[in-house]
Amino acid sequence: MTQVKEGKTKIIIDAGKGEVIIQSKDDITAGDGAKHDLLEGKAAASTQTTCNVFELLEASGIKTHFVGRETDSSFRARNVRMIPLELVVRRYATGSYLKRNPHVKDGTVFDPLVFEVFEKDDDAHDPLLEFDFQSGVLRRYEAKRPYDEALISEEPLSESRFSDVTKELLDELKEVSLKVFEVLEAAWAAHGGVLIDFKIECGFDSETGELLVADVIDNDSWRLRFGEEEMSKENYRQGVRTLPELKKDYTEVAAATDRFV
Repeated sequence: MTQVKEGKTKIIIDAGKGEVIIQSKDDITAGDGAKHDLLEGKAAASTQTTCNVFELLEASGIKTHFVGRETDSSFRARNVRMIPLELVVRRYATGSYLKRNPHVKDGTVFDPLVFEVFEKDDDAHDPLLEFDFQSGVLRRYEAKRPYDEALISEEPLSESRFSDVTKELLDELKEVSLKVFEVLEAAWAAHGGVLIDFKIECGFDSETGELLVADVIDNDSWRLRFGEEEMSKENYRQGVRTLPELKKDYTEVAAATDRFV
């Protein structure tokens, strides 16, 4: 087997026959990698969480790239051509959403859910994207500034890296993202948790072309609260937990997902 890619928190290994092994790492990062630590046990907790989440999604009729767990810190998945978009769903107003929308009160509950799309680009700090299909224009916005002063660029959609993203595909990505959120929101609610928001990624199966929920969905992927207590990576971003405390959070969240399936 050959390593094909290494990111900040995982390694992708070609397993042949249209499959890959996704090996998680103990690395925890924030600020597009500017903040970085090693968190002992994170790889195992991430894999445990991700595998349980994907098994729940599959049982709920949502198609994913998940094939099966390999080791404590790795799982087997379909090899997919990733769409370089972060798909964000929000039930509550918090984080960068408030910076883009300063008129919205912190903690506002969204019903219906809010769906946003961000470009996967660490160097540009993952800008918010606006697909204007009627005008054939793609707009990029700084994610942490008010809309009226955040425009970074505007270009013909046909000349952008997203020229193959159609309205139909974006509608499908939105539909899938909302379904995933609703399944996880209900699962966490059944165990006393409140899913604030999350981000997921999707891709096309390298052999069949089928659209699949892909990458990982773990405690780095969401904001998750039990009562007033945050239990996710947000604690690391804000610097309010020590590494041993973070390890405890990640381990407890992973153990809780065992009850999903």
